[in-house]
Amino acid sequence: MRHVDPEVLALLALGEQVALPEDSVHVSECDQCRREIEILARAAMIGRSTFDAGELLEAPSRVWDRISDELALTVDDARATSAPAVGDADDRVPSDELAQKRVERVERDDVAVDESTATSIAESGTVHSLAERRRRPWIGFVAAAAAVALVASAGTALWATFSPAEQPTILASATLEAFPAWPDSTGEAKLEQLPDGTRVIDVNFDAPATDGGYREVWLITTDATALVSLGIVEGTSGQFTVPDGLDVSSYDLVDISEEQFDGNPAHSGDSIVRGQLSTEA
Repeated sequence: MRHVDPEVLALLALGEQVALPEDSVHVSECDQCRREIEILARAAMIGRSTFDAGELLEAPSRVWDRISDELALTVDDARATSAPAVGDADDRVPSDELAQKRVERVERDDVAVDESTATSIAESGTVHSLAERRRRPWIGFVAAAAAVALVASAGTALWATFSPAEQPTILASATLEAFPAWPDSTGEAKLEQLPDGTRVIDVNFDAPATDGGYREVWLITTDATALVSLGIVEGTSGQFTVPDGLDVSSYDLVDISEEQFDGNPAHSGDSIVRGQLSTEA
């Protein structure tokens, strides 16, 4: 069975309406493609959630030491993963010179091993190919990538721990009432302004779990004639940035809907809970 092109699945996960009719039919019937869209949509949501994380702190040297210990790096590997010193532009080696050095190094690798090395290999009974030798520099690269990931996580934790605790200002709130198809669902929403002036919607809700779909948060006008998607909510809570210039006195209905991976970015019409923002709530 032919599946939908991965690029189309990625665009569908971002809410782009690019699927051909036959692709939409396939996605509605194919568990594998729907699962791919779900995974990509969650990855995109996680990526967007880091935009407002603020400036991360630089990890101290002891963090690098612990990373080296955890990865069992040798001295050479540790040097390979350390950040290069920043010098004057005149001290930098031109790129063409570096390229020539790389060529010379590869040519040296292709030269036959000398007699003493050959004897050592014969005695040990172990043959190491040139390909294996050339892969070794990548060990440092992989270790560096792992180290960067660990330091990013550590920096995020440090930022969250030591950054000043500035409280947002609550501008309005709403009690989210259940729709008839979701009688046991409840929820609440708050419109807040962060210290930097950004407006966000905080939602918390409780609704029965379903298979194969996802939940999306919307702001809808009072007369329900226009709406704006704020994003996909993971789990039962989330914080979403209100677009600049959006008049929340008009778009004052907070709605959480059940959506399907059908390639259609429009509201499904299946609202779980909805409530009107009010400064008196």
